This record gives sequence, structure tokens and C-alpha cells, in this order.
Amino acid sequence: MKIFATCCLILVIAVVLFQFTGEEKTHSHQIKPLRPASFPSQSESDALTKAHNEFGFKLYRELQKESNGENVFISPTSIATAFGMLYNGTVDQVRSEFDEVFEFTKVPDESFNTANQSLLWNLATSDKLAELDIANSIWIKSGFPVKPEFISTNVEHFDAVIKNAPFSPQTVKDINQWCSDKTRGKITSPLSKLTPDDIMVLVNAVYFKGLWQNPFDKQRTQAANFTLVDNSQVSVPLMAREGSYHFLENDEFQAVRLPFGDGKMAMSFILPKKGLEAYQQSISTESFVKLQSEMRQREVMLLVPRFKIELQNELKRSLKSLGMNEAFNFSMGFSSINSDEPLQISQVIHNTFLEVKEEGAEAAAVTAIALGIEMAAMEEVPVMKIDRPFFCAISNIETGNVIFLGSIFNPLK
Repeated sequence: MKIFATCCLILVIAVVLFQFTGEEKTHSHQIKPLRPASFPSQSESDALTKAHNEFGFKLYRELQKESNGENVFISPTSIATAFGMLYNGTVDQVRSEFDEVFEFTKVPDESFNTANQSLLWNLATSDKLAELDIANSIWIKSGFPVKPEFISTNVEHFDAVIKNAPFSPQTVKDINQWCSDKTRGKITSPLSKLTPDDIMVLVNAVYFKGLWQNPFDKQRTQAANFTLVDNSQVSVPLMAREGSYHFLENDEFQAVRLPFGDGKMAMSFILPKKGLEAYQQSISTESFVKLQSEMRQREVMLLVPRFKIELQNELKRSLKSLGMNEAFNFSMGFSSINSDEPLQISQVIHNTFLEVKEEGAEAAAVTAIALGIEMAAMEEVPVMKIDRPFFCAISNIETGNVIFLGSIFNPLK
């Protein structure tokens, strides 16, 4: 059997409250209730959702240009949430670039933080039958002064854990252990090093696990050929099930949506008829929303690869291509963090994990942003050799947030 697939995965994110304890913690806060004291207007909440989604598809298209036909799988919500925390430290040109790249201008300044807090609450309480956690932390180099307002704002609205640390090799291990704990061991070592010039690391972690409403029968899973872009084939386990799903077929693609839990989260697979490479350049927030609205319930014979992938990206080059430049140069653009030292972003690391199997799907993401006070060493760009022809995204059906999205070109890796 020949399979030439594209997949789109949609998911919601839950917030998890937590407190990280350590020997060198100097900032602390009490665990507060998840529910915000007040909520922004519906239009402001919708504006933040739209900002996250538009940034996600914009970054996805940029990464596709750099991928050379290899897998791309990202979490727009993880990246935008991490940069949302950092946004509270920006001024002037750096702030303007954040507005442009992350579409933050869609949300009024005065409601930006409450909109983020409300979004995390809404995502956390959407589907009680699926496990989904978001965690935030900010690691500060011992002795580096940070404005109290920056700390308090991110603690209050992003539930960020604050940790002072010496930024030694042990600190790298501690950050990686925190990431591993928050992603249930799916992402264990996103950070490889800290330079002597790094003074802060902002980290977001997302973990999702959902069971299909209608699981696949393992006894029906069989090996089948999966056709790659170059028309070569690899053998993959192919799950099979016939059932009633939201489905759409037109001249361009077939699309199906598989619900998790109580149906508020789902994974959508999109199978282009003329190949993934052409389709992925045209997909956008608008086309994705339109596709979801046009799906109708009907009987479908469904054949889906069982696969697991793990990806790592350094996002500096892609973010520069999208218009973020001043943030990667020393400037006073982060003076709401510290008004005495010129700072720059030295690393933007984004790791993701996705596994699809008969029982359901599991996904995780970590975004780590390092700030430095001197020129940081050039990062090594990881080599990705995975090649799979299908698109994926995980989003919330009710709020419309696209939390994960990407293309899978070889389900064996």
C-alpha cells in the first residue's frame, strides 16, 4: 500500500501551578489560585488567540524554507508564552519588534498580561478528560539585579517560578531536570550550555496527553509503505479504523479530525493531493479555520501512521528573518528588566516531541530564551534528517488556539 500523508494536530493547553525549590532561591511567591481575579473582554481574549495563531503559521512557513524537506513541528503557544514573559521587560525598538513578530499589537498593552492569564485558564479548564499542562520559570544569575516589577508581573500573570542560580554546569542540569519533570520525561536536555555572559533564562514547558474517543485496534495495525517526497518508500506501522469523523474532501486535499477526551481537543490530518511541499506554503490561520468549519460528520475508512518524533530548533535565524533584529544586539531595549546593563538574546531553543499511537497522542514542547550581557558564542545549529510528507497541528476546538503544528516527512525517526 502506498501512503502519502499530511497531518494537522490541534490541541489545548492546561496550566499547572507549581513551585520550584532550591538552595539559592532568593525570590519566592505563594502559589495563587489558577482562576484569574478578573477576565479581559472576549474580543481581547480572541485577539491574543489570533496573535498566537498568526505568529505560529508565520514561523512555520519560515522554518519550512530552512528545513530542506525535513520535519517541522513547533508549539506556537509555547514560544509565544515564553516571549510573552520577556515582553514585560522590553521597551522602544525591541518592544516594537516583538509587536511585529508575535502580533502582540492585536492586544492592548493594558490588557496584555490579563489576556495571557485568562488564556492559560481557559485552556487549562477546557477538556477535563485529557492531560495538558503549561509551566513557566525564570532563572536569574545570582547577583544580577532585576526590577521587582518584572518579577511580580510574570509571577502574577504567567505563574512563573523564579529561581536564582550560579549559572554553572549544575544550573544547566537543573533547568533540564525542570523541563524533564514538566514534560513527563519527553524532553530531557533542551539546554546544552550557558555562557559566562548569560544572566537569565526564561523557560516555558507544555505537555499534552489525550486518548482518542475511538481508539484504534492494535490487532488491525499492519506494516505498509509510506512514500517520501523523492518517491522512495519506507515501511511504517499503519493503524486502521472505520468510523464517523469530521471529514472534508475537495480538489486540493482530504482532511479528517479525530477527537480526544470529551471532544474539545482534536487531532486533524490533512492529506494534500498535489504534495505537501506545495500545500504547506499556502496554509494560514484563515485557511486552517475555514477548513475546520467546512468539515462534516461522515463515515471514513481511516489509515494513519503510528509514529514518534523528537525535534530541536535554534530559532534565532528564523526570528531574525521575521523582523526581530534589535533583540539580538546589545541595547537598552530590555531596560524594564535592568536599566543599567545593555542586554541581548543569546539563545532561543525550541524542542518538541510527538507520538501518535493506537490509544491516543502525546505531545510536549520546551522553549528556552537566554539573555546575556556580552556577545554570546555562536550556537551550533542542529542537523535534522527526518523527512515526512504530512502536516501536523494541535489546537483547541473551542478557543481556536493552535498549540502545536508542523510537517512530518518520515514517521520512523
